[in-house]
Amino acid sequence: MNNLNQKFSQKNLAVLIPVLIGIACAMVAIWAFGFHVVDFGDANDYIAAAKSFLNGQPYPRRSEFHPMFRPPLYPLFIAAVWKIFPYSVVAVKVAQALLHGATCFLVYRITYELLKKHVPAFLAALICSVHPLLAAHTVGFFTEPLHTFLLAVATLYIVKLLKDDKALYLNAALVGLAYGLATLCRPSALGVAVCLVPVIYLLKVKVVQRTRALIVSGVLLAGMFVAIAPWTIYNYRTTGEFIIVNDGFSYNFWLGSLPETIRLYEGEFKDAEDNQRFANYIWGEVQREKLKELERTDNYSSLKINEREKVWRREAIKNLRQDYSITARIMLGKIKTFWTPFLNRHAYNWKIVAIVAIFVISVYLLSIYGAYILSRDQTGRDFVILLAVSFVVATLIHVLIMGFVRYRAPYVDPYVSMLAGIALWRIGEKFFSKKSLTAEARASVSA
Repeated sequence: MNNLNQKFSQKNLAVLIPVLIGIACAMVAIWAFGFHVVDFGDANDYIAAAKSFLNGQPYPRRSEFHPMFRPPLYPLFIAAVWKIFPYSVVAVKVAQALLHGATCFLVYRITYELLKKHVPAFLAALICSVHPLLAAHTVGFFTEPLHTFLLAVATLYIVKLLKDDKALYLNAALVGLAYGLATLCRPSALGVAVCLVPVIYLLKVKVVQRTRALIVSGVLLAGMFVAIAPWTIYNYRTTGEFIIVNDGFSYNFWLGSLPETIRLYEGEFKDAEDNQRFANYIWGEVQREKLKELERTDNYSSLKINEREKVWRREAIKNLRQDYSITARIMLGKIKTFWTPFLNRHAYNWKIVAIVAIFVISVYLLSIYGAYILSRDQTGRDFVILLAVSFVVATLIHVLIMGFVRYRAPYVDPYVSMLAGIALWRIGEKFFSKKSLTAEARASVSA
């Protein structure tokens, strides 16, 4: 009995290996980028918002570069770190490395909950830990590490919701809370969660009474409401307007529908400088000229926040209708760049681009087999369905705004890593079982 307990505890401790490797990979990436370097364009917005929390000042309602304000949770995360380590850039990056390690732990837990086997869970967490796109987002002031972690928390409790009919309502509430917090980090999570609710209902109604399945859906939505409502109320008190999280969607809808952006998806840039010049043109000159135009036509600066949202939606629809063929090409380009295994070759050394591409393509291919393995069990099949729905919805949301690799990472990469780990486990099982059978056959012949 003591030996069994010892083996079990050793297997539990094994999860620390991918967690520590994940933290180490993130720290190496941070070291390579620079511990004190902050050159991401949105970082100043997050820093200003974090300082507003620390100093008890009104939340900033305008970005440095964009006519919108930022969701609150990531600045609140920075403020929490700075409460302990005042204004330390290094501390924020280290905290993000720890979040990456925590995500690896959650991938382990998700896989173990599905299969009740330590080896595939270990392999899934290990692939997640060394995934370059997940580790790399810890190097700057990016929302991705926090957003990825929160989505993984939601996914863990979705698995528990699928497997455990005794704690249905508690698990549904925790899924809702996690998605609500993820929405306060990046509002795209709201669209994904809302689309998952009816699918979860349809999956649960097969195994529990319809009333219970409906209550599960209601509790999940209530959990999201509990997480989001305090910020929505704060927005109303400070602006006099109903704003769920922030005012960024319509502006980003306009920005992402600009016909000129087709070059981001189809254009060949001469070099990194040419690429950067074009980005500065789109996010700088084009935006400034548009604001001048809207000031003349709509008296933009006098409009309320929700009125500005309507203006940006109107202008986005104009963009879409300007040339339907270009609109279609831009949307296809966004799907391509959302799912591409390749980094921007103008921003990264070709060796890095090649290594990342080989890794991501391998994970993609293995994940297909992993999904097949998981689908042979009812809970696994339900989970794969939910994953597929979240992948599709996340893609469609980003087709409306911007579809780049870093927007994909929180929604896709931890879970294809998990599926790839399951595939490797199954391949290894088959290989070693064949080896064992061959050895037994040889032994019987010699006997």
